[in-house]
Amino acid sequence: MNKLTIDCRGLSCPQPVVQTKKAMEQSGAAELEVLLDNEIACENVSRCAQSRCWAVTGIVREGKEIRLTLKPDSDESCDGASPAAAGEEKVLVYCDCDRMGRGDDGLGEVLMRSFIKSLADMAPQPQRFVFVNGGVRLTTEGSVLLETLQHYEKQGIEIFSCGTCLDYLGLKEKLRVGKATNMFDILNAMWNFDRVVRP
Repeated sequence: MNKLTIDCRGLSCPQPVVQTKKAMEQSGAAELEVLLDNEIACENVSRCAQSRCWAVTGIVREGKEIRLTLKPDSDESCDGASPAAAGEEKVLVYCDCDRMGRGDDGLGEVLMRSFIKSLADMAPQPQRFVFVNGGVRLTTEGSVLLETLQHYEKQGIEIFSCGTCLDYLGLKEKLRVGKATNMFDILNAMWNFDRVVRP
């Protein structure tokens, strides 16, 4: 079996995803073993692999080291398609702050709550929320919008928060809705969605 091991330990976001994607596309390997050293990188690489029809066939944790095993998925139905219905506009909501607008912070918080909740009445519904910088506070413990965002997630809307931002703000362990993501995925989504909406 043609197996390739790539060492992504010590690499900052989004390099583990970039290196894994390159190996999947260029190596011709029948199996990839990716060495990682944090859980957010493991989640990001796994999601990247699955979006490109590679199955996660093994995860081994030894201390801080994670060995992630990936193989091409033989399921012919795997096509990496977006959850949006055929012909439906793909909408991404991008939030880089926990407030809306500039001026009064208290008013900005009220406006952001209203904005997020009002999206339920819009058509088409967004397929994904992306939260970066101070926006990740909306997806973490203590956020007044947790219940609303959890409701969206149950409806199948993806909720992603920047992993680097969570780390920097000391909120990684307080994430309460959605998943952590990386800059490669954020940029890829902004590039490929039909419309990016910002509050």
